[in-house]
Amino acid sequence: MEKVWSKFRIGEKIWLGFAVVGLLFAGVVWHYHQTLKSVLDDYQQLHSVFEVRKSLALEIEIEMAAARDAEKDFLIQRQEHFAEEVDQHLQVMRAKVTALAAVDQHSRQTAEQLQRLLTTYQESFRTVAEAWRSIGLDENSGIQGAFRQKVHRLQELSAQYYVDPLYTILLQIRRSEKDLALRKDPAYRDRVRKLIQEFRQLVQGSGLQATVKQKLLSELLVYARTFEPYADTALKSAEVGGGMGPFRDAAHRIEAILKAHHVPHLETNIYKLRRHEKDFLLRGDEAYATMLVEMARTIRSQIAASPLSETDKTLLASLLLDYQQGFLLLVAQRASIVTLTREVDAAARQIAPLITANVDQANQMMAARVEAIADSSRASVHLGLIAMYGALALALIFVITLTSRIVHKVRQMAGLLDDLAYGAPTARVPAVPGGRDEINAMAESLNALLEHRANFLDCWKTSMNEMIAQRELELAHSEAARDELLTELRAASIAKVQQLNAIRGRLLLHAKHIVEIHQRLRSAPGDVTTDDVQSLEHAAQGMVTLLEVLAVDNGTSPERAAGAADQTVSA
Repeated sequence: MEKVWSKFRIGEKIWLGFAVVGLLFAGVVWHYHQTLKSVLDDYQQLHSVFEVRKSLALEIEIEMAAARDAEKDFLIQRQEHFAEEVDQHLQVMRAKVTALAAVDQHSRQTAEQLQRLLTTYQESFRTVAEAWRSIGLDENSGIQGAFRQKVHRLQELSAQYYVDPLYTILLQIRRSEKDLALRKDPAYRDRVRKLIQEFRQLVQGSGLQATVKQKLLSELLVYARTFEPYADTALKSAEVGGGMGPFRDAAHRIEAILKAHHVPHLETNIYKLRRHEKDFLLRGDEAYATMLVEMARTIRSQIAASPLSETDKTLLASLLLDYQQGFLLLVAQRASIVTLTREVDAAARQIAPLITANVDQANQMMAARVEAIADSSRASVHLGLIAMYGALALALIFVITLTSRIVHKVRQMAGLLDDLAYGAPTARVPAVPGGRDEINAMAESLNALLEHRANFLDCWKTSMNEMIAQRELELAHSEAARDELLTELRAASIAKVQQLNAIRGRLLLHAKHIVEIHQRLRSAPGDVTTDDVQSLEHAAQGMVTLLEVLAVDNGTSPERAAGAADQTVSA
């Protein structure tokens, strides 16, 4: 653990400490975020499952109400765009129901029932709409338009047989003609002339056939021309031949033409027929249908008893029959529409309770879900507090451990420096070789300083002992003294050789370190780190220091040795 710990610098350790503390608090924040996210997800789910469910149910209800309004507008006004609006609202409802089915299982079941009811309602309404189209959405389409065309044609033909005004004027002409013969008053001649003019205008403006008009106008022209001589004779003398003459024959021919094209009250009865038709369409009372059938029977009797030609009678009777059959078909279709409309109402009434039940169920489930979310939130908050206090405790333990390890080594080095200043220290600061920690580097430097100092002092003492032993050997006068001094000189030489071997070993270590760094740099050219530069500098300085120790060892004066020692200590 100490070796791993020494691989980090103090700044890195501090940053590591901050990182660990930050990670702990990030974990606490993450837990808080997860708790908040969980609560938000729960409420989002609550919104998506229940609020969306209620919203969709409300939208479906609104669309259903709009479809019913469009349906009623179609049944009242019978306009095609209202039927299209019903289909559009139902299409939107189907999309809403599909969205409702995707909410949850309960909504899926409700949606399936709604889809079936919507299909039933739509098919029923389409049947009703198609029935109305067959009847006719306006007076010119469907069954209604068909029988209206028949009755309009019947009305047009009835105008050809409406000669009552012409017959009345003809009678007035004949009466004035008689008054002229009886009273000899020119005013009656003028009146006949005026009535002839009115008769001509009525013929021209009537609905009679062109050939009939031409016959009447031709005969009227004959009457007008032959009447003038008769009027002059009647005014000049009393002998008028009993009022006979060509004009009388022309009047009879006109009367015969009118009688041949006259059906009493035909046009009036046809208007009564139309009135019963309108009453039924307006009120839907089948009593008007019965009255219409009775009136059609009366008209057929009038046509059969009239002096019309068989061709005209057949044409009028066939038109009347077609009209009656079309009207009765419309009556039957109206009855079926009433039944179909009840089916549409029944299908629509089943949809509303289903939507209401879905909303009530959503409210109940939402209340239960809100309570469950509240319980889960309280548990998450409690767990979050425990995690926060745990993170604070771990962060405090980590900071104390980091600080104590740094302070402990600094105190050890302070004690060694104090011993170095006032004594001869023998202890060393624990250090890990190759460590990147600044405190570890200080410990290595301090240990190297102590080693260099000890080596220098040992070398100096050994050299001094050797010099003293050699000088005393030169001054010895007895063999016993010389033998004793030789022994001391030999011991001093052996100690010096041992010191030189130790220095040699340290020099080899520095050299190997330099070679290792050189090889690493050759394998990765250009990748020079600060640690490599510092290691090279330390190895070089160590070699310089050891070589200076050797230089001092070869010196001859104690003053030079002391100066070298001071220089070594400074290094």
